[in-house]
Amino acid sequence: MSLGEMFIKNKGEALNINGSQVVMSKRFEVKLGQDIKIEFISCRNEYRQGIELSLDKRKGYIEINSQRIKSPVFWQDSAPSSFIIKCFPHNQVGQLNLWNIWDFDGGVEAWVGNAGIIVEQEDDNNFLFRCSNGIGDIDFNDLVFRLTVIY
Repeated sequence: MSLGEMFIKNKGEALNINGSQVVMSKRFEVKLGQDIKIEFISCRNEYRQGIELSLDKRKGYIEINSQRIKSPVFWQDSAPSSFIIKCFPHNQVGQLNLWNIWDFDGGVEAWVGNAGIIVEQEDDNNFLFRCSNGIGDIDFNDLVFRLTVIY
């Protein structure tokens, strides 16, 4: 059974895979104007991989390089290896949601096959994301990045 099938059976809730909690996406509480740093660490596989973000189910927006974007996509091979986004939730406090994506035959894919994320909290502000794309076997080293919440 694929991770996608297990998520469907579990109604999208986190899974326990070999002692690790696996999620489809990760949510963080953010405040108006708060900065978040993202650092790509490694990427393997022949497929282009990245992350997609949304804020308050696209009711808020994210600002990067003076551009306001509702649901930005950052590809590991074309985004800077490290960058900072600024969050503008719909209210004073909101929910930033992010998940891994990959390019398969010219289309952006997410949340299918063996896609999943292990999020390791390194300290109060730093989170390591280990992502398995949906293609082939489960491999949480397909895409690895760090998210730092800047207070």
